[in-house]
Amino acid sequence: MSEPPPVAPLEQVQALVQPAVVYEQITWSGYVYDETNKGYFTQEPFVTSFQCTGFIVNPDGYIATAGHCVDYDATVREAILSQVVEWAYANEYYEATPSMETIATFARNWRIDGASTEGTADLDVSVAYGVTVSGEPSGKALPARVVDLRPVGEGDVALLKIEAENLTVLPLSDNSTTGVGTEVVAVGYPASVDLVTDASFNPSFKEGTISAEKTTEGGLLPVYEISAAVSGGMSGGPTVGLTGDVIGVNSFKIEGETQPFNFVQPSSNIDELLRAEGVENTLGPVTEQYRAGLAAYFAGDREVAIENFDAVLSTVPSHQFAQDYLQKAEELPSSSALLRMWWLWLLIVLGLVAVALVAIVAVRRRPAERAATEAQETSMTTPAAISAAHQEDLFCPNCGARHAADDHFCAHCGHPLGDSVA
Repeated sequence: MSEPPPVAPLEQVQALVQPAVVYEQITWSGYVYDETNKGYFTQEPFVTSFQCTGFIVNPDGYIATAGHCVDYDATVREAILSQVVEWAYANEYYEATPSMETIATFARNWRIDGASTEGTADLDVSVAYGVTVSGEPSGKALPARVVDLRPVGEGDVALLKIEAENLTVLPLSDNSTTGVGTEVVAVGYPASVDLVTDASFNPSFKEGTISAEKTTEGGLLPVYEISAAVSGGMSGGPTVGLTGDVIGVNSFKIEGETQPFNFVQPSSNIDELLRAEGVENTLGPVTEQYRAGLAAYFAGDREVAIENFDAVLSTVPSHQFAQDYLQKAEELPSSSALLRMWWLWLLIVLGLVAVALVAIVAVRRRPAERAATEAQETSMTTPAAISAAHQEDLFCPNCGARHAADDHFCAHCGHPLGDSVA
């Protein structure tokens, strides 16, 4: 296993979450009937659109989002009727040419019908992926149908369905350890960003914490208040923990506040909706392999990461994130290379130790050899020196003349030298 690559926590969250996040285009179209004049204003429907975010909760195409994103509520009706007011004023629909404000008061006598329904507009929902993860090109719109929804006053969650399989899924947290101070990341496609930048299908990731645990509807519905910035278009997107598990669904905010006061519906609301429809929040093989590959990559395990990303791509060849992280994993050092490098360093260390030992032994031997040599030289020269000293100090006992050691008679006086002294 190699050294783990340097990675910021937000990069890990993005890798875990983005393949399961979808962009939603919500379109309502309706024919407006004037009860007073007994006729429709136009032969073509009035159309209004909204942008939201969703996330995959089951590999067979089930998508969670906010209930208000697909609910035919007052916001939708007002958006359509305001268009009718402007059209009636611009086209002088009324003979008396009343002001726009006056025309707006007539709206209570108008009815919005669908192509085949009375009293409600027609809904069209399409979703698109920010990255290619399902075999479809990035940004391609896929039709979706509403399986079930709960409006704002009942939990503000909805379940959509597209025709797909082997999708990357986000697991729902049981929130057993979720509370004030928990670090979270709110994910979604903010409409305000697309107004000032080139349109793209890359969601925003907004970091924050849970600021408070609140309730709505007289204490019946729990919600989390978060400090992460959530703007229009991010509704329905997931708010996740740092492990990529869904803590809640982006729901609403307090308008007019300079500080972010945003609220998310707990993941239990989605779980209840899934159970009611007989749908399980199961990851499936693709998600399990993808997450295992990410875990191995972030831990520096090259072989395991490659094995899992290859498995993902064998099922979903177009999975862009699996492709990207497979390439990153292949750039990690292999185990064999690390083993060779380890042995090389071991040999280098052992070689240095051996050289050091030889040097120490050599240094210790030199003084001993020098002492032995000096002692030997001393023992070999001392007797000769003593003998030479004695030879130089021999004198005749009779006359005191100097003589050699091997002389028998004094050369000066002829006295026998057997008793000569030094």
